[in-house]
Amino acid sequence: MAKQTSIKKLKKHENLAGYLFASPWLLGLIVLGMFPILASLYISFTTYDMIAAPRFIGFENYRILFTNDSLFWKSLGNTLYHVVIAIPLGIVVGVSLALLLNNKIKGMSIYRTLFYLPNVVSIVAMSLLWLWLFQPSFGIINQFLAPIYNLLDMEPLRWHLAESSAKMTLIIMGLWTAGGTMVIYLAQMQDIPTTLYESAEMDGANWLKKTIYITLPLMTPSIFFNFIMSIIGGFQVFTIAYIMTSGGPSRSTYYYAYYMFDKMMIDKSMGMASAMAWILLVIVLVITMIALRLNKYVVYLGDEE
Repeated sequence: MAKQTSIKKLKKHENLAGYLFASPWLLGLIVLGMFPILASLYISFTTYDMIAAPRFIGFENYRILFTNDSLFWKSLGNTLYHVVIAIPLGIVVGVSLALLLNNKIKGMSIYRTLFYLPNVVSIVAMSLLWLWLFQPSFGIINQFLAPIYNLLDMEPLRWHLAESSAKMTLIIMGLWTAGGTMVIYLAQMQDIPTTLYESAEMDGANWLKKTIYITLPLMTPSIFFNFIMSIIGGFQVFTIAYIMTSGGPSRSTYYYAYYMFDKMMIDKSMGMASAMAWILLVIVLVITMIALRLNKYVVYLGDEE
C-alpha cells in the first residue's frame, strides 16, 4: 500500500514537472495562438476574400467541399495515399538505419552524422537536388539504372513527370530524411539494458532473435511516437509537391495542403481555406485518437505494477 502511494506521488511530481517544462509553449499558445485559431474557425463559416469584410454564410463552405468539389476529394485521396505508403516505409527505413548504426565500430559517429545531415538541409534545396537526380534524360538515377533498362528492353522511368509514378517518386524522396527518426530510434535502442542481450546470448539467441524479441518490442514507444508525428506531418505535405511537380501530372500529386494553399492564395477564398483547415484538424485528431486507443495493444510500457 505504501509502495503504491509513493508511486502515485512520484507520478504526480513527474506530471507537474512536465507541465512546468511545457509552460512556456503553453503560455505562447494561449497568448499568441488562440486568437488566430478561433478567428479561423469563425472565418470558416464566412465568405471572405481578404478585401471586403467577412460575410457569415453558415455551413455553406463545408457543404460545397463535401458535396460539390471533386478536387477536395481528389486532394484528400492523394494525401491519404501518401500517408498510408510513406509512414510504414519511413518507419522501416528509420529502424533499419538505427539497427545498422548501433554497431560499435570505428568511425560510426561519422556515419550517423552523414545519415542525419539531410534533415538540416532546406527542403527547397533538397527538392531542387532531387529534381536533378530524377531528371529522366540526364539524371544520375536513370544513368545508374541504364543497364537494367537495357537488359529489360524498357524506356527510362519518367519518375515525377509520369502520373503512374509521381506520388511514389515523392515518397522515395521523403525517405532521404529518415535520419531524423533514426536518431530517436537509436537513442532508445542504446537505452536498452545490455543484461537482456547477455541473458539471451546465454540461451543461444542469435542477432535476429535478439532483434525480434528484445530490441523491437522495447523500441515500440519511440516507433509509436514517430508514427503519430508522421501522421501529423504526412497530412501537411506540400513543399515537395509545390516545387517538384506543381501538383501534376494530372493532379496526381495535388495534395490536400496544396489545394488549401490554392484556395487561400489563388482563389482568395479564406473562408473555404479555413473550412479545409478545420476538416484536416478533425481528420488528424480522429486518426490520432484511434491510434492512442490502440497504444496499449502495440506499445510495450514495461511490467505494470
